[in-house]
Amino acid sequence: MNISIIVPVYNTERKKLEKCVSSLANQDLENIEILLVDDGSDELNVKYIDKIASIDDRIRVLRKNNGGVSSARNLGLDEARGEYIMFVDSDDWIDEGCCRYVYDIAKEYKCDVVMWRHIKEFAGKSVEAPIYLENKLTYDSWKMEFNPFDMRLMGMCWMKLYRAEMLRNIRFNTKLTNGEDVEFNFRAFEKMESAVYVNQTFYHYRQDSESAVRAFKDDMPSRYDYTFTAMSRDINKSVRKKRQLIKAYYSFVGIAYLVLNMNYIFAKDNNISYSERIRCLKNLSGKKPYSKAIRMAEKLELPITRKMALIFAKYGFYHGVAAIMMIKKYLDGNNS
Repeated sequence: MNISIIVPVYNTERKKLEKCVSSLANQDLENIEILLVDDGSDELNVKYIDKIASIDDRIRVLRKNNGGVSSARNLGLDEARGEYIMFVDSDDWIDEGCCRYVYDIAKEYKCDVVMWRHIKEFAGKSVEAPIYLENKLTYDSWKMEFNPFDMRLMGMCWMKLYRAEMLRNIRFNTKLTNGEDVEFNFRAFEKMESAVYVNQTFYHYRQDSESAVRAFKDDMPSRYDYTFTAMSRDINKSVRKKRQLIKAYYSFVGIAYLVLNMNYIFAKDNNISYSERIRCLKNLSGKKPYSKAIRMAEKLELPITRKMALIFAKYGFYHGVAAIMMIKKYLDGNNS
């Protein structure tokens, strides 16, 4: 078996799931398996998952009680028979030819991970997410033509092909609900000997106002604290990649800081005044580990708009941070 594609499914909207599974079934690499991991969907969706699975004999349905996306991915990893592993979310899709192309790259370069670009799919607009402009870049002990620890690559488990052997003893931390895929990559990339980046946009990442990342949650700060603790443990256990993981850690902290501002402090569901929002922003900016990420702002590998918000916070210009958040929320609203 060349590739096992793991797709966690929990009451996914039918049209979205159908588009996802069709994109996988349309791959021209024959020797793949598509693992639909039903994470306790309701009875109606169970029947629909079975119906969708019948379109291709390469599809296997795995069932479990509801436990979250990490436990679903872990079951997929336990059952996967492929030489390589790919993760796809059930409301996303990939382009035709993706599997064959990245599998051929993995075999040609004998690498542990192949990475590529994605396109953000809003309701009425597709937005490319550029990373590197060069077509094929390699990372190993001899060449470091790109940085796989860049959060634009390390920050998700999809848009990657992993060598299954590298993931043999690695599973997602089911206690984490924010940044669980990044923390997974902290442990996977510690074992990574080589990687290749290809400048191809095979993955389509669906974004909407109801997504988990954008949703307001009262306990959002503590959720990130759990992830920071797990990442800190990973760094302490690291033997070969400690320096890269530390820098990646603070890049992730910087992103978490901005996510908390966007979807917690400045969320429309957070019914507090503007002055209270600024007070919360100032308080968050002074807390560890956010304060150190802010001090390191210029050194972090982040898009310029995200970096600018951290620089404003570094110099105490909190109204500037608020302005960036408001502009970003407006632009995101126009994209949806």
